[in-house]
Amino acid sequence: MICLTPSDGETDMDVLSEIRRSRMSRFQVIAVSIALALILIDGFDVAVMAYAAPVLSREWGIDPVTLGFLLSASLFGMAAGSIFLTPLADRIGRRKLTIISLVIISIGMVLSVFATGTTQLMVFRVLTGLGVGGMMANLNVLVAEYASDKRRGSIIGIYTAGYPIGATVGGLVAAPLIPQYGWQVIFGIGAALTVIMLAVSWKFLPESLDYLITRRPARALERVNGILTRIGKAPVEALPSLATAVKEQSAIQEVLTRPVRFRTQMLWIGYACLVAAYYFANTWTPKIMATASSSDSAGVTTGVIANAGGIIGCFIFSALAVKYRSQILLVATLVGAAAAYVVFGLVFHQIGVAMVLALFLGILTTAGIAGFYATSPGVYTARARATGVGWMIGLGRLVSIVAPILVGYLISGGWQPENVFFLFAVPLAAAALCIVALGYSLKRSGAPLATEAVPAAAH
Repeated sequence: MICLTPSDGETDMDVLSEIRRSRMSRFQVIAVSIALALILIDGFDVAVMAYAAPVLSREWGIDPVTLGFLLSASLFGMAAGSIFLTPLADRIGRRKLTIISLVIISIGMVLSVFATGTTQLMVFRVLTGLGVGGMMANLNVLVAEYASDKRRGSIIGIYTAGYPIGATVGGLVAAPLIPQYGWQVIFGIGAALTVIMLAVSWKFLPESLDYLITRRPARALERVNGILTRIGKAPVEALPSLATAVKEQSAIQEVLTRPVRFRTQMLWIGYACLVAAYYFANTWTPKIMATASSSDSAGVTTGVIANAGGIIGCFIFSALAVKYRSQILLVATLVGAAAAYVVFGLVFHQIGVAMVLALFLGILTTAGIAGFYATSPGVYTARARATGVGWMIGLGRLVSIVAPILVGYLISGGWQPENVFFLFAVPLAAAALCIVALGYSLKRSGAPLATEAVPAAAH
């Protein structure tokens, strides 16, 4: 724990803990609000491709395989951003990397408006995803650091819902505007919103106190005191002495050594299976429903309904996890999601029924993602938590790239849409078995089951 010494001569106190125990100041509320707005924009920018897909596939004569690659392009960028950009935050700061990521997203969205072919648009979507992937983890850190202990769970729950909220807003905007102005309009709106938030972040987004204290960039003490003053806390005379950092190898050893290695494998396999089904539904359902109904609007509406379900799912899981263990809720969610995929495959030609069921697809799959983030921290000790959970997220994003592309090949090869939904019910059931095995392993070793439901945004 980092301790700072106030300049007024009081005894040493843990200023960071004091901030987190206190009522949130206006400065903290603004910082958290900016992060919440940014995750909304991320959800909007990533989802627009799914809403533009039906029109684009007709105008450009895109075959299903190519469309699958196009839908996965931003997901590939997100994976690359998470792997290669996010670690820079520990060197250059959370705020600076967020600004850089916003610049990248803005460029990608603006260029997408003027794309004239699938290859160009695919490159621009990768660029957009690169910025989104680089920024999301940093925003999660800022929210956790600037939220008070009392409000942190609620705020992070809202933050988790921000991504599907942004995607839902994208659909609500796309439905009336794309038929009238063309697919470019939705990318233009996303670009404008991103540029606006870039300006807002440049002006108002603060740096992380934890980064300033641990990395000690230029003028660190001055910047720390500036933030403390704005929060309403006394400035400090000097930065504290830092404890010796735990070596990274220690975390890797814990994650990959028995018995934790088995639990790690169950987490990674289970999360990857869930994310595969989640991104299949999010990217392909609008197109499948548009084809089945001969109506682009019906496809967009179905996508909006599914994303709205995702918002509801985040809040439902967070509320239930106060009373029930995360693993129990997660298994129930995954089993329910598998059943919902089967039923959706059976009824999707009945457009009205399928739209209602799309709500449950969104609720169950997104609640499952929140469930993995509530469950996974309890598998590791504090020294290995970031490594274990971070690698789980990275693997999930890599799988998220493959799922839409695979579906493109399957449909191009003659698979009927209902069979694709049946197929993706299998990994959801497998994910449930992985969590059952994880819980059994924890119970057998006497390790406490994770019960804290603090979901984080890592789609």
